[in-house]
Amino acid sequence: MKLWFGLRPRDVLTLMLSLAFLTLASVPHTVALRYVLLLLMLSLGLPALRTLDKRLYPPLFALGLFLTYAILQAYFLSGWLERSWSEIQSQLLVGALWCVAGMLLFSRRLPLSILEAVILSGVALSTAELGHAIYQHWLTGSWPYMETFTTETKLELTFYLNAVLAFLATALCFGGAWRQRWLLRPSVLLLCIGLLVQVSLFAGARNGMIGMVYLSLSMLIVYLLFSKHKLSGPKVLLTGLSVILVVGGVAGYSYKKDPRNQVFVVSAKAGWNYTESQAWLRRGPLPKRTDGVQVDGSAYERIAWIHSGLDLIIERPLGYGFSRDAFSRALTEVGYPNGVGHSHSGFIDWGISLGVPGIFLWLCVAVVFIHFGCRAFVQENEILGLVLILLTTGYLGRMLIESVNKDHMLQLFLFMAGALMAEICTRSVQRAASPVQKIDE
Repeated sequence: MKLWFGLRPRDVLTLMLSLAFLTLASVPHTVALRYVLLLLMLSLGLPALRTLDKRLYPPLFALGLFLTYAILQAYFLSGWLERSWSEIQSQLLVGALWCVAGMLLFSRRLPLSILEAVILSGVALSTAELGHAIYQHWLTGSWPYMETFTTETKLELTFYLNAVLAFLATALCFGGAWRQRWLLRPSVLLLCIGLLVQVSLFAGARNGMIGMVYLSLSMLIVYLLFSKHKLSGPKVLLTGLSVILVVGGVAGYSYKKDPRNQVFVVSAKAGWNYTESQAWLRRGPLPKRTDGVQVDGSAYERIAWIHSGLDLIIERPLGYGFSRDAFSRALTEVGYPNGVGHSHSGFIDWGISLGVPGIFLWLCVAVVFIHFGCRAFVQENEILGLVLILLTTGYLGRMLIESVNKDHMLQLFLFMAGALMAEICTRSVQRAASPVQKIDE
């Protein structure tokens, strides 16, 4: 049975479900919808289990090992077993299932690549944000700043937009034959990048800007090293300077726009010496600078929580028990009643939850993903491999300074990673079967 320009109904349904999840996962109050989408995706992808590419086994094994350790740690070491088991089910198990769903759905050739699906979803979210910004400017005469319309916080919006920018930048620099598709033409990609960058500037997330700078410089280095076109010395210099100037301009604008940056150093220093006040527990006023003005609460708390979190991990390196609020629970357990939720660092949160072995196993998962992408990009010139590298390293970098390893952010990362690895395998098999026939890239 054919439908819509020769597309099979199953392919249409697969793409609709994928686009719905990618676009709506970051929107508030969509938890129930995500569960429905996951169930439908797993049901739709079940037939692919019989023919799953063996190259996908190592990532699944690494993820399964991490999950198994978390379960064992919860039963034998957790101080709050019931809470840990519930959180493991809703966080880690569901996240792993999203990775499996991505692998199953994209283990067959689809009319749209995961590359295009992610870009479309990111453009949809950004267009909604920009439309709301224009509407607000029309009403009030001012542009929004540090506000978001489609997501609950600026963290969630910039987290996803940074991931989408990795897809866009890779397609722009290494698109090659992919550019025959209208969405992946350079002019369209540049418009999409401009849209996402502008929306990110409206959101004003400091860590989002750091992610954009990392992505830009990483892509510059990779482009200069792996570009098929042999660039002359002047062209290399011009390309490098252009990227640095653009990135520097965006970073400079963001730095000056956010007044918190002006007092970051003194605020961070006060946070590192967290034992000198109760503010880091949210049980007292913020410390004051030498001029009598309070330090920036965001920088102070983040540094204080990271330092105190490291102390907690050193005190109990095998972990306290898995939970999104493990940081708060562990502090209370060691005699620090507090009003804190999480530590604003994914590595600190999971280090306290699962201990040093848990962090090591999660890094093993990331290394497997990165190795998978490196092999595809370097050996097969597969640009989806580069996307996987940037996506994974970017996620790890954001985990250092944000608690992005939970809820829909963890699910989005694992779904995109699983889909990328599956499509890489699919395209590799097709190239091997038809070496003369050129596959759309």
